[in-house]
Amino acid sequence: MKISFEKKILLGFIINLLVVIASGWVFISRFNKQRDEAMDSLLNWIELSLFVLSIVLLTIVYFIIKAQLRAKNISQNLLLENKQLLQSIIDNTSNPIFIKKINGEYVLINKQFESLFQISNEEIIGKTDHDFLPKEVADGYRNSDLEVAKALKELKMEETIQQPDGPHTYIAVKFPLYDSTGRIYAIGGISTDISERKKLEESFKVTDKFFNMSSDMMIIGTKEKFGKVNPAVIRILGYSEAELLSKPYTFFVHPEDLEITKREVGKLQKGALMIQFKNRFVCKDGSIKWLVWSISPELSTGLLYAVARDVTAQKETEDSLVIADKFFNMSNNLLVVAKGEYFIKINPAFTKTLGYTQEDMNTIKFMELTHPDDKNIADEVLAKLLRGDAIVNFEDRVRCKDGTYKWLDWHSTIDVQQGVLYSVARDITEKVKNEQSLKIVNNFFEMSFDAFFVEKEKKIIKINPAFTKILGYNQNDLEKMSLLDLMHPDYIKIVSERRAKRLKGEEVEADVMFPILCKDGSYKWTESVVSTDVKEGMIYAVLRDITQKRLDEELLNNYTQKLKDNEQQIQTIFDGAPDPVIVIDSESNVLRWNPKAESVFGWKIAEIIGKPLFEFIVPTRYRELHKTGMEHFLISGIGPILNKPYEIEAVNKEGTEFPVSLSVSPVKMGEKYFFIGFVRDITESKQAINELYENEETLRLIIENIGEGVVVANADKEIVMANYMANEIFGIEEDSKISLNLSDHFELYFPDEKTVFPSQNLPMERALGGEETNDVDIVLWNPVAQEKKRVLISGRPLIDQNDKVIAAVVTIKDISKYKKMEEELKETELKYRQLIGFRKGGDTVI
Repeated sequence: MKISFEKKILLGFIINLLVVIASGWVFISRFNKQRDEAMDSLLNWIELSLFVLSIVLLTIVYFIIKAQLRAKNISQNLLLENKQLLQSIIDNTSNPIFIKKINGEYVLINKQFESLFQISNEEIIGKTDHDFLPKEVADGYRNSDLEVAKALKELKMEETIQQPDGPHTYIAVKFPLYDSTGRIYAIGGISTDISERKKLEESFKVTDKFFNMSSDMMIIGTKEKFGKVNPAVIRILGYSEAELLSKPYTFFVHPEDLEITKREVGKLQKGALMIQFKNRFVCKDGSIKWLVWSISPELSTGLLYAVARDVTAQKETEDSLVIADKFFNMSNNLLVVAKGEYFIKINPAFTKTLGYTQEDMNTIKFMELTHPDDKNIADEVLAKLLRGDAIVNFEDRVRCKDGTYKWLDWHSTIDVQQGVLYSVARDITEKVKNEQSLKIVNNFFEMSFDAFFVEKEKKIIKINPAFTKILGYNQNDLEKMSLLDLMHPDYIKIVSERRAKRLKGEEVEADVMFPILCKDGSYKWTESVVSTDVKEGMIYAVLRDITQKRLDEELLNNYTQKLKDNEQQIQTIFDGAPDPVIVIDSESNVLRWNPKAESVFGWKIAEIIGKPLFEFIVPTRYRELHKTGMEHFLISGIGPILNKPYEIEAVNKEGTEFPVSLSVSPVKMGEKYFFIGFVRDITESKQAINELYENEETLRLIIENIGEGVVVANADKEIVMANYMANEIFGIEEDSKISLNLSDHFELYFPDEKTVFPSQNLPMERALGGEETNDVDIVLWNPVAQEKKRVLISGRPLIDQNDKVIAAVVTIKDISKYKKMEEELKETELKYRQLIGFRKGGDTVI
C-alpha cells in the first residue's frame, strides 16, 4: 500500500516520540535507589538501542523530506515553464484574456487586455477592477464574476467597452477554474469584439426581408426535406408551411420526374451546382407546375440553397411551338432563329422586308447587317441575353439588300443551353420618321411660352403646359369645356361667329384681343393665332397672355396723365415705391428722395434735398468716378451703367457700406438731363448666395471624405458624380467612365459566391424606378484584376416636387475585411477555449 508524504512524516514523529519517552523512562529509573542493580546493564543496552533507532528514524525522515523538496522544486520549475508557455500563447491571440481570483484580484492578463485597458500585467497583478475602472463598470464586471462562481459553469454575456473610436460590443465568455481538489479558485475570461457582427445581424434581418419578399421560390433544405421556405413556395404550390416541412421533397415531385430529380440531387452532394434544371411539382389542388431550379450546395453543413421559378406558362408555350411553326411562314412580322453568328432560319416576311433569302443569310453574319452606330446596342442586348434575361426589347437599324437601312423593333430571347436566339421584328421605319417629326413638334409644343390648345366638337382635347401655367386649368378640368365656356360674356358672340366661319372654311378678318376666364375666377387678356382643319373639324390655336402688356400700357397712360394733372400724384407714386427712388439733375443735386430711400440710407429728405448725392450715399473711393462718369455722359451721351442693373456698394448715414442693385435712367427735358435711380438693397440675397456656395462646398467635402463609395446618376442613367471611394472600388478615376450597370465592371454573385446576382435587382436600377433599398449584400468579382470584394449596396431615389425621380444616389460599403475578421475570430475563440482549462457541464477540461 502506498503511504502519502504526510502519513510518513506523522509516523516518523510518533516513533521518535515513543523513543524519547522510553529514553526518559530509562533515565528516570536510574534515580530509584531501590532498583535492581542487575537491570542497569539491560537498561544501558535498551537506552543505546533507542538512541540508534532515533538516529536511523531522523536520517530516514531527512531523506524523505529532501526527496519531497526536490520533487517540489521540479514541479515548481515545470509550473513556471507552463505558465510562461501559457502567457506566450495567450499574448499572441487577438482576444483579450484574463484570470482573476475569486476575490476579484487579477492573476494573469494577455497583451490584448493590456492594450484594451491601458494597463500592464505587472501593474494589474493583485489588483481588482475597482482599482483602475469606473465604479459602475467595475461593479458590473464583479457581479458577472460572482454569477459564474455561483453557477459553477461557463456563462456568456455582452459587455460594452469604450475605445478611442467609440463604444465596442464584446461577447465575454467567463468560466470557473478548479484546483486539484475540484474546488473553484479562479475565474477565467475571453472577450471577442462583435461590433461588426452586430452590424451584420442587422444586415441579415434585411436579407431575411428579401427572402420573404421574393416572387421566386426560395428554399433551404437537405437532400431529403425542406428546412425553410419563403411565402412564394406556399403561394405557388398551395401547401401550408407545416405540410411542406413535414414531408420529404419527393412527395411533391411529379412521379415521372422523380428519378431524374434524385440523380440531380445526388450530384449536389458531390459539390456540383444545379442551374436551370426543370421538373414538375404536384400542387395541393392537383395541378402541375413546371419549375426551373438553381441550387447551390454547402458541403460543410449539408444544406442546399435553392431558387425556383414557375415556368409553367413558358413550358406550355414551348409545347405550342409546333403549332407556332405553322404561323412562322404566315406572319407579317420578321421572324428569325439564330445560332452562332448566322440566322439559321428566316420567314418570308424577312425576305419581303429586307430582300435577303435564306441562301443569302447562310453566308452573311447577322451583326454585319447592323448599322455601325447601333452595334453597341446589339452587343449590349446579346450580353443581357447571355446573362439570362428572358426577353429583351430594342430598336436598331438593319441594312437591306439594296443598301438602304430600315428601323426594326426587336423582341429577342435566347435558349442558353442550346445557344439558339429567337427574335421577332417589326418594320417601324415610317413610325420612327413620324415619331422624330412628332418629337420635334411636341418639344416646341411643350416648351412654348404661349398657350397652345386643340379643340374638336366644342371640346378642348389637348393643351400644353403654358396653357395650365397661364390660365390654371389642367387637361382633366377641360374634359367637358370648350373655349366659349371660358370666354368673357361680352366676347362670346363675336368669337362664336368667327369659330363657325372657320369650320365652314370661310375667310375671317384679323383676330381680336379678348379676355379669358382663369381657374381662379380672374380674367386674362389674350391675343390669338388660329388655324382650322375643316375636314377633321379641329381648331388649333395659340394664345398669348397680354394682360401685363395691357396693364403696363394702361398704367403708363394713367401715370402720364396724372403727371400732367397733379404733381402730388407723382410724389405719391415715389412715396409708395417698395425700393428707394432717387431723382438728380446733371450736377448730381438731389431733386426727389422717397421715404424708402430715407429708411435705407438714414438721411431725411430735408437733410439731402438740393445737395450733391455723392456726398451722402457714394463711398469715398467711388466719388471721383461718379463725377467723371457724369461729365462723360453730358459730353458724349454715353454712360456704362445707364438703363441696366448694376451692382455696387453704397454707404448709409452711419457710414456702413452695403451692396445695392442700381438702375439709372436718363430723362431729357428741354436742354437739361435728369436721372432717375432705382436702388435695391441686395445684402440678404448676396448673403444667401454665399451661404449656398458654402453649403455646396461643404457637401462636396463630406461626400469626398465619407468612408463609403457614393455614386449619383441622373434620370437618363448617366453617372454625374462619384466620390474617391467609389473610384477606388471601381478602379476608375474618371466618373464619366463608370457604367450605371455594375455587371459592366464585375461579375455579380450572392454571398454564397456561386449564385449569380440578377442585375435588374441592383439598387441603382430600383432607385431610378422610385424604390428605396438598404444594404443589399453582393460579391463583386473583377475578372481582369482577379479580385473579389464583399459589399453592401444601398440606393435612394431623389424626388422633385412633382414626385418625379430626377436622380438616384447609391452607396457602396466594402465589408470584405470585416467578413474575413469574423471568420478569424471564430477560429481563434475555438482554439483558445481548448487551450485554457475550464469546467463545462460538470466536466473538467485540461
